Amino acid sequence: MKILNNILLINLAFISSSLFAQVGVNTNTPRTTLDIQGDLGIRSKIYLGGDETITGKLGEVGSVLVSQGANQPPTWKVLRRPEFKPETYYLINYEASSDVGGLTLRNGSANKTLYTKNMSLSSFLGGSGDGGEISKLSKTFKVNNSANKIGLVFETVVHLNSNSTNAGVDFACGVFVDDQLKGVRVFTLNQPTASVGPFYTFTLLGSAENLPKKEYTAKVACKRRESINSFTGDFGIGKAVYTNINDFMAQSTLRIEVLEIPDANNNEPVYN
Repeated sequence: MKILNNILLINLAFISSSLFAQVGVNTNTPRTTLDIQGDLGIRSKIYLGGDETITGKLGEVGSVLVSQGANQPPTWKVLRRPEFKPETYYLINYEASSDVGGLTLRNGSANKTLYTKNMSLSSFLGGSGDGGEISKLSKTFKVNNSANKIGLVFETVVHLNSNSTNAGVDFACGVFVDDQLKGVRVFTLNQPTASVGPFYTFTLLGSAENLPKKEYTAKVACKRRESINSFTGDFGIGKAVYTNINDFMAQSTLRIEVLEIPDANNNEPVYN
C-alpha cells in the first residue's frame, strides 16, 4: 500500500508540474487561470492584493468586492448609502470652483435688458454693453433623482477704477444651468467720495428644481449695463483694476449644492 501511495504522489507531482496556467472545473477548456462552470461556495475568507510574501487584504465589515475594469485587480469598497427617510431631501452632491482671472468690463453703451427665467446665455450677453462668462467657474454636476433642488451660489468682489465722485457702473451677473438663466442680480457700484478704487463683495443665489436625471453644467456670466455720470474707466468683476486690492482678494467662487429625495428603487451603487 505504501508503494502505491508513493506512486500516486509521484504521478500527482508530475501532473501538477505539467499544468501551465489554466485550471477548469466542470470544463475541459478553461478560459482563465481558474474557470469554474457551476456554483462557487466559499466557507472562509477572501484575500485581495497578496503576493509571494504577503497574504493580502481582507474586506471590512459591510464592504463589497468591486471590479476596477479591464486589466485591473478587484478591490474592496465600503458602501456609503445610509438609511433615507421617505420624502426627505438630502445633500447628495456638492461642487465648487474658483477663479482669479475674472472679467474686466470696458466702457460701453447702455443695455438695460429685463432678464427672464431660463433665457439663454447668448441672449443675456447679447446686444450692446460689454460682458462675458467667467469660464473657469464652469462646473459639471450630476442629478441622480428626479425630485431635486439645486442651489447655486456665486460670490465675487466688484472693483471700480475711478477717482470721480458719484461716477460708477450699473451691472448684472447671472448663474446658468446648461446655458439657461436660473438666477440674476443687478447692482450699481459708484464712487461716493473722493477716495479711489471702491470695491464691493457681491453675492448671487440662484436655484433650480426637479431637473431630469443626467449631468449638467453650471456657468456664471456678467454684463455691464450702463455707465453712471459719464464714467469711462475699467470695472472688474473678480478682477482687481486698481492697486488697493489684488486679484487674490477679488477672486470669484461658485458653489453647487444638489439636494435630492432618494428613490427607494434606485440601485445605482455608491462607494467610498
